[in-house]
Amino acid sequence: MLGTIRDKATGWIAGVIVGALIISFAFWGVSFYFGQGGDVNVATVNGTDINLKSFQRSFYTLRKQMQSMLEDDALTLEEEQFVKEETLKRLVETEVINQVIADAGLRVTDQKLVETIRKLEYFKGDEGFDRDKYERTIISMGMDPVVFEAQLRMDLLSEQLQAGLSESLFVLESELNEVMQIQSQTRDLTYSILNLTSYIDKDDVADSEIEAYYKAHPEKFADPEKVKVEYVELDVNELAKTITTDDEESLRAYYNDNKDNYDVVEQRSVTKLFVKVDEKSTEEDKAKAKEVIDAAMLMIKEGKDFEAVIKTFTEEGKGALEFSEHAFMAKGIMDKEVDEFLFSSDEGAISEPIETKSGFNIVKVGEIRGGPKNVYETVAEQVKADYQKSEAELQFFELADQLTNLSYEHSDTLELASEAIGRSVIESDYFSKENPPEGILSNSKVIASSFDPELMNTGQNSEAIEVGDNHIVVLRVVDHKAASIKPLADVRDDVIASIWLQQAEDKIKKASENIAEQLKSGAKPDSISSDVEIEWTTVEKVKRDDVNVNRAVLRNAFQAGKPMDDKPIVLTNRLGSGDYAIILVTAAHDGEVVADDETSKKYDIELRRSRGTTEWQEFIKDARSRADVKLFKDNI
Repeated sequence: MLGTIRDKATGWIAGVIVGALIISFAFWGVSFYFGQGGDVNVATVNGTDINLKSFQRSFYTLRKQMQSMLEDDALTLEEEQFVKEETLKRLVETEVINQVIADAGLRVTDQKLVETIRKLEYFKGDEGFDRDKYERTIISMGMDPVVFEAQLRMDLLSEQLQAGLSESLFVLESELNEVMQIQSQTRDLTYSILNLTSYIDKDDVADSEIEAYYKAHPEKFADPEKVKVEYVELDVNELAKTITTDDEESLRAYYNDNKDNYDVVEQRSVTKLFVKVDEKSTEEDKAKAKEVIDAAMLMIKEGKDFEAVIKTFTEEGKGALEFSEHAFMAKGIMDKEVDEFLFSSDEGAISEPIETKSGFNIVKVGEIRGGPKNVYETVAEQVKADYQKSEAELQFFELADQLTNLSYEHSDTLELASEAIGRSVIESDYFSKENPPEGILSNSKVIASSFDPELMNTGQNSEAIEVGDNHIVVLRVVDHKAASIKPLADVRDDVIASIWLQQAEDKIKKASENIAEQLKSGAKPDSISSDVEIEWTTVEKVKRDDVNVNRAVLRNAFQAGKPMDDKPIVLTNRLGSGDYAIILVTAAHDGEVVADDETSKKYDIELRRSRGTTEWQEFIKDARSRADVKLFKDNI
């Protein structure tokens, strides 16, 4: 099999793998070639070490990606632990695959490597591949170009291995037909959703019942462990606000020294009215298109704007005229004839009708940026902010060093350190792990330090906690309150509300079972008796992905099979909200095998991709099971 794999260097996987190369460095460490540095290891694979430095680099990158995905700078302790476990898992799997690649003798030529780098959008400038941009980008990632190229080579080799596995898969025509039939099946349904809130009765609850519930569920009424902390925060962004920037000469000098950061290719926004024609259009069609665009031009010359013109044409049913807006187009994207007007005219200029191979256009030039407008004045505010940030960074490292040293040397107070760096000591209110205050104290690292047993018991200063780029915090625990059960008097209303909810859950469960029994006995939905009003919805020939039907209802309906002997299938399902769905599947309609090549090809690709993913995961699982893997989780 490996001989076949060696020949498979391309395929549908290539687009996925190469398109995600930059992201993959978070997971695909460079331990295969460069993993020997460092004394602390987090794992070994067949005797090859994966060191802590490789783990930390991958962990921090994966954590940033997760923060971006969750749109939250603060991960919970559980999320932090998940990222650690996932990082270690991927590093081990990567090393296993790297060793399989080496044993298989797979190769990627230097020419293939160079071609791949040159095609990556990350490294392209105005005229294609930009070597300076390539080197700057790699360095900004904290990597040496040699390391990057070695890792890219390994990623391409991994693609060969995965592509070889996937290309060997095939789908039988009978399997393809079966999938198309299943996917196009439909159901006839009648369903109702019982709302939990409808079953909540706020009746009086006996004192004995309240006390019994309180004693049986102490965890619901616990006052969690809490701490009060004081801390000193040092943030380069706050420092930047204190930097004075009245000296325009310094700002201009900074701009000139960093001009590459501000210069952009000339771009122009454009508004268009157009009528489409193409090579297949007849002369008569072209003549009609010209009449439409001339009529639009006349209205513009009468003072109407583009939006008013297209509105008039739409209201009158003249659908040939179309309207579009484009923000900041570079030269070469639009038709050559449009570009000639667009990049030779001033802002606000409107063209006469322009004929291109794709139709007739009226063009209005919008805002212009870049090119000749790459001057200090156009980016002065950004230059000012960047200058402040760069000056603040110089201060930050000196102040961070003082904060770290003084808080360590005087571990029972933060006053000396705060005075030395000119930052205030801030004291918090009491807070718990589960409900920290907004801001810096909600950061997972800060929470972990705040509830560190040693810091709680000794009252000593923490180490400097890095909560972001050039952003650190040192804290000490001022006071600590152990977890305790709140007095019944304080939570009496909460206990009663919990009892009402439990009673409602019992009622709705029994109600749904009763309704289901009536339906199974042959009762029609409209004749069902119930304590609450029931609204039934009937849909016919509904598909699996119908957006108008509750997803849980659809999922259960399609998992239930087909009704037999004209007898509906009756289902009950508790939803995540606590509501209940009552579902009758009255008919199931077989799907059809679509004969057109496009649909068949679509399902064939989806099936092979699905199987390819499964095959690859099984391959990795098998390779890891045969490898000698040792994990040192205490080191992470």
